[in-house]
Amino acid sequence: MRMVREPSHPRGHGGDRARAAAWVASVYIAVALAWMVAMSWLLHKVKATVATTLSIEAATGALLIGGSAVLIYFYVRSLIGDLERHHKSSLQSKLELVNRLALAAEYRDDLRGGHNYRIGHGSAILARLMGLPPERCDLIGQSAVLHDIGKIGVPDSIISKPGPLTDEEREIVQRHVLYGAHLLEGSDSPVIQTAHTIALTHHERWDGSGYPYGLVGEKTPVEGRIVAVVDVFDALTSKRPYKAAWTVEEARAFVLDQSGKLFDPAVVAAFEEGLAELLALREKSEALVPLPEAEIVPTGALVPKVGSERLRVV
Repeated sequence: MRMVREPSHPRGHGGDRARAAAWVASVYIAVALAWMVAMSWLLHKVKATVATTLSIEAATGALLIGGSAVLIYFYVRSLIGDLERHHKSSLQSKLELVNRLALAAEYRDDLRGGHNYRIGHGSAILARLMGLPPERCDLIGQSAVLHDIGKIGVPDSIISKPGPLTDEEREIVQRHVLYGAHLLEGSDSPVIQTAHTIALTHHERWDGSGYPYGLVGEKTPVEGRIVAVVDVFDALTSKRPYKAAWTVEEARAFVLDQSGKLFDPAVVAAFEEGLAELLALREKSEALVPLPEAEIVPTGALVPKVGSERLRVV
């Protein structure tokens, strides 16, 4: 087995900053001591009165305190800057890991056309149009890319099956929401916590016909209700091994028709308002990630019908 050498870590700026701070403090102390000695000598030389001596000593003390305050201020500000940069770098690393996990799940499901990219950015768009705070919109967008991470636990023979699923196979696929929730539970990261919620609830439906718990209405968290719409629309308009892609108009009509049935009416309203942005997002994602060739299994007359294999969104 070939041994891999650990990469050497470049020396950071922390040690340099500490040495610089020590040098400045040393100079400051030396100057302060020199000032005190000089003042003591001068007062003794001119035989100053007690009042004059006290006044000069008070001024010296005030000068030392002021100088100390200035040094402390700049040093603390430097520390805060380091912490902010470290936090930003740490957050970027975590988000990169989240995106790479999402990409792994996407390849696992034989989806290489930027599906998770569209789900993440599309969910953030709908959240914004629904009036959610910008920070929460960003959080939903960052987390939604992991909505199907649980499909890692579903057998290849079922995930890639080019045709209708049996009832038993469909039940196995539906377990992916539980697998995903289990993979993501217990984190103290807001992104992973939100991803856990989305993974568990994005197949719940407004009328209670979804899974795994059959939640009704607003009992499903808003994150799950948003991703449900974006995920279904994107799945319907995407080519899969077991179906042809719907037209945008067909998929749009289906989503609007299911307002108040499968989907939250407020989310559907945001979907209608943001449809142009979602379509622009698809064009952008397809330019970034080339679609692979996939064999299309004939499905007969493709008539929009709830429960048909053409609506296979699991």
